[in-house]
Amino acid sequence: MQLNEELNDIIFLLEIENFIEAHNKLEELWKKYKNDEKTREESFILKAFVNASVSFELLKIQRFEHASNVWNTYKKYEDLIEKLYTTNSKNYKKIKEIVYKKREKYIK
Repeated sequence: MQLNEELNDIIFLLEIENFIEAHNKLEELWKKYKNDEKTREESFILKAFVNASVSFELLKIQRFEHASNVWNTYKKYEDLIEKLYTTNSKNYKKIKEIVYKKREKYIK
């Protein structure tokens, strides 16, 4: 499956720090991908991004311990972004880049 339009929307939402809407869109995609045998492995990348977006929202409201726990789930699947080649890899790498920029902003 190719998600370019949806992922471009998510990239925009992350850039403007609308983490809740980014989370909702990522979760929809994750649910679709996890239930398809062909995209099951790729669904873990989406799951990572779901958790990254939640961690940022938690950091914004100063729930640091919870943010750290959720971030650990992101880290669990992060390596798949580089290891797993899909038609969506370019956008996944862009999202990863944004994730680290936002993390740097909120973790001082």
